[in-house]
Amino acid sequence: MPAFTRTNGGAAPMEQVGRDLFFKTFTKGSAMTQADLDNLVQALQGTVTVTAIGSFTAGSSTAVNMVIEGADVANAANTPITGITSSNLSF
Repeated sequence: MPAFTRTNGGAAPMEQVGRDLFFKTFTKGSAMTQADLDNLVQALQGTVTVTAIGSFTAGSSTAVNMVIEGADVANAANTPITGITSSNLSF
């Protein structure tokens, strides 16, 4: 039976992402409806992949966090979103 001899370091499971990830906060300035969120996601999907959407409560959330990938987004045309900021995350 073959055997492996470890000579340097170790081997372990790993995860990799091959595209650029961007952590964004999208702000409306007033309560967002479900339709507002749907319109935002639809507008973003024209140029990026929406990987994750943070917690959101229709009718009371004024902002939503998202992880998008592929390209950075500076504006969300044709949506009620008034502000887009990048989140600084440490790993």
